[in-house]
Amino acid sequence: MLDVTGFIASHVTNLLVSNYPNYTIVALDKLSYCSSLKNLQPCFTSSNFKFVKEDITSSDLINYLLDAEEIDTIMHFAAETHVDNSRINRFIHVSTDEVYGESDLETDIGNSEASQLLPTNPYSATKADAEMLKTAHYVHDRPFNDKLYFLDDQKLKKLAWEERTPWEAGLRMTIAWYRETPDWWGNVESALQPHPRISPTVPSHNEEEFLMQHQTGCSNNEIKFLIYGRTGWIGGLLGKLCMDKGIPDAYGRGKLQDRKTLLNDIRMMQPTHVFNAAGVTGRPNVDWCETHKVETIRTNVDGTLNLANVCKQEGSGIGFKEEDTPNFTGSFYSKTKAMVEEMLRDYDSVCTLRLRMPISSDLNNSRNFITKITRYNKVVNIPNSMSVLDELLPMSIEMANRRCKGVWNFTNPGVVSHNEILELYREYIDPKFKWVNFDLEEQAKVILAPRSNNELDVSKLKKEFLELLSIKDSITKYVFKPEKRVK
Repeated sequence: MLDVTGFIASHVTNLLVSNYPNYTIVALDKLSYCSSLKNLQPCFTSSNFKFVKEDITSSDLINYLLDAEEIDTIMHFAAETHVDNSRINRFIHVSTDEVYGESDLETDIGNSEASQLLPTNPYSATKADAEMLKTAHYVHDRPFNDKLYFLDDQKLKKLAWEERTPWEAGLRMTIAWYRETPDWWGNVESALQPHPRISPTVPSHNEEEFLMQHQTGCSNNEIKFLIYGRTGWIGGLLGKLCMDKGIPDAYGRGKLQDRKTLLNDIRMMQPTHVFNAAGVTGRPNVDWCETHKVETIRTNVDGTLNLANVCKQEGSGIGFKEEDTPNFTGSFYSKTKAMVEEMLRDYDSVCTLRLRMPISSDLNNSRNFITKITRYNKVVNIPNSMSVLDELLPMSIEMANRRCKGVWNFTNPGVVSHNEILELYREYIDPKFKWVNFDLEEQAKVILAPRSNNELDVSKLKKEFLELLSIKDSITKYVFKPEKRVK
């Protein structure tokens, strides 16, 4: 549901959450000048409701939510949106009666759904354009006020709808409510202007506190996680994991290079821990970093140190980050990781997690190591340490709770080769799957930078979590058995 804290949308949201407990309702709103979280108060105690404070114009965020929350229906109450995903079964667009323009005062026949659209102001023009699925075309605003909007409601009545509250009675009830609750909206003078031009606003600290306390039910003594890397694979998994476990969390809105926005995030959210899962790895792979060194340094080095400095200044907690091995400098990506890891040793509140070839049960994710090698034309066959995220990410949250610090090799014990993984893939997923191997010399001809191959000693992590499975056992338990497609 998009733009949900307004008048109409909040009523619909409260109704759906209350009457359909088996539905999962994800509400998104940027909280502008005409929004109030108070309108959604009944929802925040319901387990089937989640509120996301963001702007719907962020296509990355929308696409992430559609995938992560497995959304199949969208209800759109805003004036603009940016959604492009063919998996959606239904898109419900909430329009306005003003698309028909002014009705004749003398007529006793209302506009039907087939009536001509004659909008008389920019607002109704954009709504009409959305209905017609064409490029928005704005008309000049009307030099007058429409006196009547008269709609034909016969189609609605055929669905057994009937009026329960007469218009005059409802109007009196509404006016009485506003008189009894004058502080509900606060100062609304700017919104009462004929054509307000109000720039987007940043929610106040009170609104942020409301979200943290009502969405997650947390108190000042509980853990609160602030996560950077929302649109990334691991950052997205961390957020979903926190949600599933009922852990208060929020995604940072600031950029790692912008100290002011990071300070704003931390001061508003007041987190106990900060997870940094943001970073430049390159698309489609780390070779991108070889030709974009400035951008790589800006995020992987400058941005990470900037966040660590802000956390130290504000005393906000531990900053978690994804890392590769720091002693390999064959690729520029690895150089930046090694460089910043050495610098972070001087921060006594930082816990560095060295991830290696991350794997998850999401076999459709292009960042998943298993997904990558199943799509390659040829693969090398070398044993390596690897990280099974389904098992390790919950441990990262527990490490935050235990106040773990310093550098940790964050992989499963032991090693596994490319061929061993592909053999499991063939056994559990696709019995007809085939692959071709090539050696390191052949590989070097098709990549820009060398790749590291190694085994990490995880005795330190194993001592902290005795239940940690070996890499082969973990892949089998958390990835291939749950996703088994071979009968």
